[in-house]
Amino acid sequence: MSEESARPEDAAAIEGLDIDLAGVDWPAVVRQALYVLVPGLLFIPFAASNIGFIARPILIFAIIAMGYNIMVGWPDLLVFCPAAIAIVGGVSSGLLAQAGVPFLVAFLLGGVAGALVGVVVALIAIIIRTSFDFVIATLALEQLIFTALVIWAAVGPAGLRVGDIETPSIAGMALTGQVETYLFLLAVLIFSVVVVAAFDNSLLGTLSVATGENEDLLTSIGYQPSKYKFVSLVLGAFLLGIGGASYIHVNNLMVPNSWVLPQTVILLTIIVVGGLRTIHGPIVGALVMVGIPEFSRLLGISGFQQYLIGGALIAIVLFAPAGILGTYQNRVGISIRDKLRGLWS
Repeated sequence: MSEESARPEDAAAIEGLDIDLAGVDWPAVVRQALYVLVPGLLFIPFAASNIGFIARPILIFAIIAMGYNIMVGWPDLLVFCPAAIAIVGGVSSGLLAQAGVPFLVAFLLGGVAGALVGVVVALIAIIIRTSFDFVIATLALEQLIFTALVIWAAVGPAGLRVGDIETPSIAGMALTGQVETYLFLLAVLIFSVVVVAAFDNSLLGTLSVATGENEDLLTSIGYQPSKYKFVSLVLGAFLLGIGGASYIHVNNLMVPNSWVLPQTVILLTIIVVGGLRTIHGPIVGALVMVGIPEFSRLLGISGFQQYLIGGALIAIVLFAPAGILGTYQNRVGISIRDKLRGLWS
């Protein structure tokens, strides 16, 4: 990022959070959302089938990975506790729903709970300056949260089950059928895409990238990198919490043992396979990392699941080191967004 492009026209922007909503390329944000909405709507006829059943975990993990991608990709910080943030969001939302809080409010508060954990992660990132220590600290935080949930009577080793609450519904649409659940998850995914695309197109997103690339340069020209770390981590944690809330309300259960280090590694693999710091990379990564195991189970070849995943990872490392979308953009020299925009116009 050049010094000239980093300087805001208004000096006051340096003092605030540089939230420049008017400067966001909103038509581009809408296009990013449409790239997901259109194929998502075309899939509706299959939503009630076995393939539609597989689509649900893919959508959930794509939502969760969207948040994790913001935390890792933009500020270039290897956060090692996304699973803990997701389960905090899910458990909080489930408990609120059990307490009688309206579904949509409980759902959004799950994101807020995730964001609160994101605040802790951000403070760790600001205090600890070395990458290795930051990884260890966030890994320790994940273990602390896991232990706290296991010994907490409301959750425990068996997890939190929310099957006894009133059937969740939005605008009169009860989330009972497979198609309704699919539409709900698709709507949440599109919301996540809009958040990530708006962030990527904003001055905040640009400065967050600059923080990851050259923190000292950013400081030397009058910016405070810690602010952009904070925003990236809290915003990403909010989407992680939303993803966790989606998981528990769709599956009616969230077990701490399922949201520890192996799940964190899977989430990291999803964003690396799809392409770090790409808007749609987490969706592509979820298709590969969640879709392959689910389809192999559907086809009765689950015994080959690990071979398929391992083969796919080796192929990506060899032929797409920047992730599927990242490598495509680097090699073709034009982003999928720009190419589709050309077809669009």
